[in-house]
Amino acid sequence: AELRRARESLYRAVAALRVDVDADPEEVAERVADAVGGRRIVGPEPGGPELHEVHEVVVALGERAYPVLVGEGVAARLPEHLPPSAGRVAVVADRAVIGLARDLARQVRRGGRKVNVIPVSGGERIKTWAAAGRLLDRFAGAGLDRGDCAVAVGGGSVGDLCGFAAASYQRGIAHLQVPTTLLAMVDAAIGGKTGVNLRAGKNLAGAFWQPRAVLCDPAVLGTLPERPYRAALAEIIKTAMIAPGPLPDHLDTRLGGVLARDPATLAEVVSACCALKAEVVAGDEREAGRRAILNYGHTVGHALEAETGYGEALLHGEAVACGLRVAGRLSVALTGCPAADVAWQDGLLAGCGLGGLPEVDAAAVVARTHLDKKARAGTVRWVLLERRGAATTGHRVPDEDVYNALQGLAA
Repeated sequence: AELRRARESLYRAVAALRVDVDADPEEVAERVADAVGGRRIVGPEPGGPELHEVHEVVVALGERAYPVLVGEGVAARLPEHLPPSAGRVAVVADRAVIGLARDLARQVRRGGRKVNVIPVSGGERIKTWAAAGRLLDRFAGAGLDRGDCAVAVGGGSVGDLCGFAAASYQRGIAHLQVPTTLLAMVDAAIGGKTGVNLRAGKNLAGAFWQPRAVLCDPAVLGTLPERPYRAALAEIIKTAMIAPGPLPDHLDTRLGGVLARDPATLAEVVSACCALKAEVVAGDEREAGRRAILNYGHTVGHALEAETGYGEALLHGEAVACGLRVAGRLSVALTGCPAADVAWQDGLLAGCGLGGLPEVDAAAVVARTHLDKKARAGTVRWVLLERRGAATTGHRVPDEDVYNALQGLAA
């Protein structure tokens, strides 16, 4: 009994089906059969449709634990992960994937729930106070209460905005993430960071608000435009640099499959990124310590985004790629990181068409780094590498060194 109580929150978070068992064995068996409803849960019948492997990662946060599912077709499992109390569901969807959002809404309605699909623009510029206010008004207009939930269908910006609105509405309602960009799958959708940008900097207003589930379907990436797809590879390369894991081997041997958007290869790579982020978040949910390693490359990356106006001039992943190159150079100079490890990183970035610095005022970028959320008393705490697979936090770096590293990229 004690073991069951200890594990109950995790079981509830990851269960695909829930069946009451307060009956005799025969009736329980019938209930299970009815709940399964003909779904295959073991393997395909001869001549039947092919089943795709689903990778499952659990973000272990006690009673707030939740699953991250990666595999073709997992978006269709959305109804299974909605809270039982949710009679109304708001689906906040990037207009670029509104068809997928409406398909998911139809599935949810079949369960008797009321669904409002709320289209929004994608991209970083949607993350504003005004957009958050409009979304909260839409939640209220749809009649959502504390038992209801929101679902984000789109890229990282849509997920950030929807999550922030869910955290704020009636002091917090449940939300789920269905990321449709590579960047959101490997980073933004997992970990509970939500927020909007201020004029002074990126994500300066926000909340930690964990989703109930994250459903990553690599099949939807086939229609993602090439530029944002490639930009997202910077976050995968970042993940390979900061902690041990299988990603370096995947990138050495299967980068071609990633660039070609092979769903099976993407499922392996995305799940490896999700596993690392889940492990880090479970140990440091509110970024008081080790979670800061996930910001390797982001101090300069966020400063570049702010300096270029959060628009099409420089996408988030492109900015992070530049930030990785700067942080790599600083690591070689200040922590003794082997130059070969940084060369490996920079070679992958170049192979993905990333890492080129736009024309910016380097001094202005350096000034913006002091608005980094990791700064304390005006001092930036940098994430640097001791070696590939070993990032450390809390480093102080002279502005002159940052400026010189930026100038080195522009040369």
